[in-house]
Amino acid sequence: MTKKIMYDVIILGSGPAGLTAAIYTQRFGLSTVVVAGRTWGGQLQLTTDVENFPGFGKIMGPELMRKMRDHVEGLGVKVLDVAAESLETSKTPFVVTTEDLTLEGKTVIVATGADTKWLGVPNEGKLRGRGVSSCAPCDAFFFKGKAVAVVGGGDSAMEETQVIAKVASDVVLIHRRDAFKAQKAMVDKVMALPNVRVLYNTQVADVVGDTALTGILLRTENISPKQGFDSFDQLVNAFGGKKIDDHQWELPRQGVFVAIGLVPNTQIFKGLDVDSHGYVKRVEERDENGVLKYFTKTNIPGVFTAGDVHDARYKQAITAAGFGCMAALDVQRWLTETGS
Repeated sequence: MTKKIMYDVIILGSGPAGLTAAIYTQRFGLSTVVVAGRTWGGQLQLTTDVENFPGFGKIMGPELMRKMRDHVEGLGVKVLDVAAESLETSKTPFVVTTEDLTLEGKTVIVATGADTKWLGVPNEGKLRGRGVSSCAPCDAFFFKGKAVAVVGGGDSAMEETQVIAKVASDVVLIHRRDAFKAQKAMVDKVMALPNVRVLYNTQVADVVGDTALTGILLRTENISPKQGFDSFDQLVNAFGGKKIDDHQWELPRQGVFVAIGLVPNTQIFKGLDVDSHGYVKRVEERDENGVLKYFTKTNIPGVFTAGDVHDARYKQAITAAGFGCMAALDVQRWLTETGS
């Protein structure tokens, strides 16, 4: 028989958004519980050097999250290392179920973040963990002295490249466009690495190998002027590849790190409005004078959202923390106005 516990606010997620929200709600005197998930800490647990979180200069991602969690627990907030299995929003109090607990909350903050988006090519599932990875900090050890590739063009791809380039002999960064989306400072760091080469305008058609990755099947429709080659054959030969037809070729690699984006963790939420990509929709509310009243509301009164689970654009630790702060402020105002 499950034990029911009632809280002013239940926070789902334990990345920068969820933990920041918990700091504020606890300081408001609201009884707070954080349902952290089986793997707590969000994407920063998979990051090495963090150099853009104010006040820390340079810090490892897991260390930053440990400090945040220590801060939260030091305030007396209960952090549960369990995964939420369902959220019942058809009536109040809201009900969150885990494997062995039923939690009731007057409000809920959804801060469940987002996980790796995979390539979706035929052999990816078979070779995941056998050369195909999404976490260079986790798996770099296995690729010491080997030839690898990183797929992507955003900040995450640059971070993965910097990590794996420290141990791999040769790194090819593969991007489907002609220009990167990542911050210029991060791109500059990657381009300065002596063992990193870039393939522009190139897409991954599949990964190759039986029991372990041996290569990547690529498609290059238009050669970027940045490559410095006049023909497709020159490009393929320069990278040590094998031509298949006029646009397809195979690049020999022993590892590939996928960094092409994230998928929001919204699968368990029923009745919560999400967009076509699965991100939670925010519903901004203004007062009778047109002044913004709530910024982090969802379509369900009393349920708020924060961080990468709704933010498809910025996706930074500091913006996630900011959203967590806003969600907590909205919760406090909501509880005051509704008299809950």
